[in-house]
Amino acid sequence: MRNTLKSLKTLALASAVGALLAGSATAQSIDEISKYSGADRLEKLAAAAKTEGGLTLYTATPVEDVTAMTDAFTKKYGIKVTVWRGSSEDVLRRAVTEIKADRYDADVIETNGPELEALHREKILQPITSPATPDIFPGAVPEHKEWVGSRLNIITAAYNTNLVADKDVPKDWNDLLDPKWKGKIGLEAEAYDWLATVNASFPSEKEGIDFFAKLAKTNGISLRKGHTLLTNLTASGEVPLALTTYLYKVDQMNKDGAPINVLQLGPSVARINGLGVAKTAKHPNAAILFQDFTLTEGQKILAERGFTPTNVKIAPLPKDLNVKVVDGSAMLDKLAQWRETFEKTVK
Repeated sequence: MRNTLKSLKTLALASAVGALLAGSATAQSIDEISKYSGADRLEKLAAAAKTEGGLTLYTATPVEDVTAMTDAFTKKYGIKVTVWRGSSEDVLRRAVTEIKADRYDADVIETNGPELEALHREKILQPITSPATPDIFPGAVPEHKEWVGSRLNIITAAYNTNLVADKDVPKDWNDLLDPKWKGKIGLEAEAYDWLATVNASFPSEKEGIDFFAKLAKTNGISLRKGHTLLTNLTASGEVPLALTTYLYKVDQMNKDGAPINVLQLGPSVARINGLGVAKTAKHPNAAILFQDFTLTEGQKILAERGFTPTNVKIAPLPKDLNVKVVDGSAMLDKLAQWRETFEKTVK
């Protein structure tokens, strides 16, 4: 009996110590957790994340792609990810509305660069110190480090190889002014950031705008809503040449035998997609662990699915592409201006 009582006391003491340790871990602020950079950082995050039990992700990533990432994360760490998916605008609107109303469901928010920059301006995101950051493409890490780019959506021109002979493939912008391209050029219907970024490669802003206005007037530009749709229409032949297709989609279709090929006229435009952790996250350790996973092991998953990862140590950027990254902050400030310019220039 005495030994039994002694064992029970020892067990109770151990439980109390365990509870105390767990309580001290959960008592850490998200600021303290996000700044920790010790050698055991990953182990600490994983252990604390398991006690939190899960995390909630708000994302604009396509269902099949986000599922591949969350399934791999759950398999590795045993942590369930609850996903709410919507358009980039919906993700931004829902996150801001809920958090301003003191509803803290979102732990991680994953969307386009300009929307993430808007979340930064709303003071919703937490700066994170991550050992993966030095390996990330510099243009994908804003100075404030409240979010980080996990992949680049590279937008480039493409053409249908059945409809455009090798000898007719344009070599520069001016080649598109040839009358043979009349009625054969497609453009995404809301490519405001593309126009702003490509326009910067011309000698002056006026020269760039004048060129696209001349192109629209001379040969016409067919506007189609959605980069993926435009890529599909190029492969099918409805649009012989498109200026704004997704590189990864063109590559996927090309590998599957579709008559479509990439075309480099001016610079390809890269939109940053990334993720940030909410300051109000209920599961801060799990959230930061998920961000780290996305920037490391998750980069291989993105590459396998045809995306262009930002961790250049794991997947170097294509060397044969001249890529210019959309400045998310500048686009937020000048979106209305470039929308108006786009409407006047290409319509």
